[in-house]
Amino acid sequence: MKRIALSFLLLAVMAGCGPSIDPALQSRVATYFGKAGGQTYASSSQFLKPMPYAVGQYVVHGTVYDGKRSISKTAIVGEEQGGWVIETYSLSESNESWTQMLVKGLEKAGETGMLDDIDIVWVKTKMKDENVQTVEGPVLAITRGFYRDMLGGFKVKIGTPSAGGSVAVPAGTFNGTQKTGTEASFFGRTYKSDVWFHSEVPINGLVKSVSKEDGITMELIEFGRSGAKRSF
Repeated sequence: MKRIALSFLLLAVMAGCGPSIDPALQSRVATYFGKAGGQTYASSSQFLKPMPYAVGQYVVHGTVYDGKRSISKTAIVGEEQGGWVIETYSLSESNESWTQMLVKGLEKAGETGMLDDIDIVWVKTKMKDENVQTVEGPVLAITRGFYRDMLGGFKVKIGTPSAGGSVAVPAGTFNGTQKTGTEASFFGRTYKSDVWFHSEVPINGLVKSVSKEDGITMELIEFGRSGAKRSF
């Protein structure tokens, strides 16, 4: 299995790289990491692909890298033109940003494991205290590969996972997880990670990911099957 959730994790790390700490954002990151679900989820069946997509689903993950913490949220916030509107939110101690994309072919990409099966119709981005910017047409054609990488968490074709046991993260304790190794190339480097999945988690099933080389850790902080809405 290749690239499962790795692009998602690495983009979260990039979001955490900022020039200076904003105390207000730092406090919000700490609040996220301080959450504790307390709920226990029963053993899942073998995780081969996520549950069917639906508007309102969301997952929130926290990433720790080199002592820096960041938050990433992925949500399905709409359905248009036969595709899904996906919103990704990134929060670090120095930056905050939102990206919305109208995406077609997510289900096919989940079956084939190929991000090339994803078609992005338009992209809207918003940085903290800035206006919304829309990317489409020729500009989108140039940057489409980057935005596809942001959807790496939707490429969840599973090879042969092994029993991952019980995994405790801020979102709760997940019994009977499925564990597998991943490998991804990103900006000229190859990253390998161990990843744990559970069928109760929507969008990508990701409960936890640990990089073998850099010690980058991503854990599920919260999730839901409904309730997510557009931020702008």
